[in-house]
Amino acid sequence: MEKQENNKKLELAIYEPLPVEVRLTLERQSHVLGANTTTVAKEEFLTNYIKPRTSADFEDHFRLNTNKPAKDNKGIRSQRKVLTSVEKRRLGLHKLPKTGLKYRSCAPLHQLWVEYMENFLELENSTAGANKDLLYQRIAKADYHGCLLMVTRSKCPSYIGAKGIVVLETKNTFQIICDDNQLRILPKRDSVFTFSISRWTFTLFGNHMNIRPSERAARKFKSKPTIDF
Repeated sequence: MEKQENNKKLELAIYEPLPVEVRLTLERQSHVLGANTTTVAKEEFLTNYIKPRTSADFEDHFRLNTNKPAKDNKGIRSQRKVLTSVEKRRLGLHKLPKTGLKYRSCAPLHQLWVEYMENFLELENSTAGANKDLLYQRIAKADYHGCLLMVTRSKCPSYIGAKGIVVLETKNTFQIICDDNQLRILPKRDSVFTFSISRWTFTLFGNHMNIRPSERAARKFKSKPTIDF
């Protein structure tokens, strides 16, 4: 008995009566079609009645947006933290004041540079000194800000003998502060420079150094013959 009652409850739960609105809509549709309506007429009715409503609902709920979203340039500008070359030139970052620099104030910079080069070139290590190719590569890639540099040969006689601490290096020049507190700009092209560290003396050919310092540090150099003037 209990089993039969449960089945009846389940049937009532499944087969609930249709809502009044749905029943009236179905009655109107059956009245329009009629009992003797052919299959073709029924298909035409479904096409003309149901399709416009479903397609309209679809377009309303799933409307395609063909407009491209606007680019957010603020995020790009906030990510860029490095100044461009135009901005650097506009701010004058590549220029040093011709007055106000003191040779004495640059002396600590030279001492730091000597310590840096001794560690970078590993001059106390006999194996590094024996490997000339490795030593030449490191000399070419080194940073020369703070180097006590002297011009030994040049096509322009007025540059020969000029000596000072490098305060700025560009692609084509070394800018040095001399012991008379004068700033001099030495062209790399057609010039030969020397510098000393402890008991070592090194020679730089300016024609081989016509590269930006940042690019030179990452470049692999090939051996080149020296150029006589």
